[in-house]
Formats: sequence, structure tokens, C-alpha cells
Amino acid sequence: MKKLLFSSALVFASFVSAQKLKKEDVTGFWKLKESGFYENKKKVIKDFDNCRLMRNYAIREDGFAIYNYVEGSVGNCSPSEPRLSFWRIAGNRIQFFTDDQNILEEVVVTLNKDKTMTFSDYIPEKIKIDGDALAEKVMNTVHYSILEKQ
Repeated sequence: MKKLLFSSALVFASFVSAQKLKKEDVTGFWKLKESGFYENKKKVIKDFDNCRLMRNYAIREDGFAIYNYVEGSVGNCSPSEPRLSFWRIAGNRIQFFTDDQNILEEVVVTLNKDKTMTFSDYIPEKIKIDGDALAEKVMNTVHYSILEKQ
């Protein structure tokens, strides 16, 4: 009986993790809450002030997305030109694109229990750079952003 319950739990866990994103999971206005990267499987949080935390995504139901990028520090915030793109769901990822051949950004999406969403870099294969270990490390570093729905 224990073995049956355990295998049923595994099947359920596999089903839950294999679920695909739905449009209603990701549409809305999402503001940056935290950002960083993973180094040696540990989360390294970037120290952002309220200026950089103004970065946001507006993911619209009509297939358009607007990304607002802000640099600088409080008192000297410098917003960039908003990036307008299309978006689509591809399994557990979102692709932001200008046309089918030109993907601007592709992120793995994790829906969190606290009603936030995490974007992590999608790197399908390790990038090899012969003779430049530092460049190879940088190209394969997974960055993340935790976004909070407004």
C-alpha cells in the first residue's frame, strides 16, 4: 500500500511540474521585486535601490508586451526607451519576439506560492568559448528576476 501511495504521489508531482503556463497566469503588469543570479547553485541577490526596482513588464492579453528598463540610482533614475514586442508561451517559458525568427528574450517562468513570478534565463545548451573560461562562465550564468503583480 505504501509503495502504491508513493508511486501515486510521484505521478501527481510529475503531472504538476509538467503543467504548461496559461495566458491568465502571466498577463498583467509585473514590477521587479528582486533580481540576481545563481553561482555554484547558490542564489546571489543584486543590491538594487528603488530606482532599478521600477523595472517592469506589461504583458497584455492581445499578445503585446512592453518592458520598461530603468538604470541609475535614486535621484538620478534613467529610464530607457520602452521595448515593445510580441509574446507567446512555449511550454514553461515565455518568448518575447519581434517576429517568428527574432526572439529578443526567452525566460523560464516559475509561478511562486506568494503570487510572484520568477523569470530565469533560458539556456538550452551550455555555450562553449575555447580559450576564455571567464567569457564562457558569464555566457552560461543564469540570471533571475522575481516579479510582483501590481
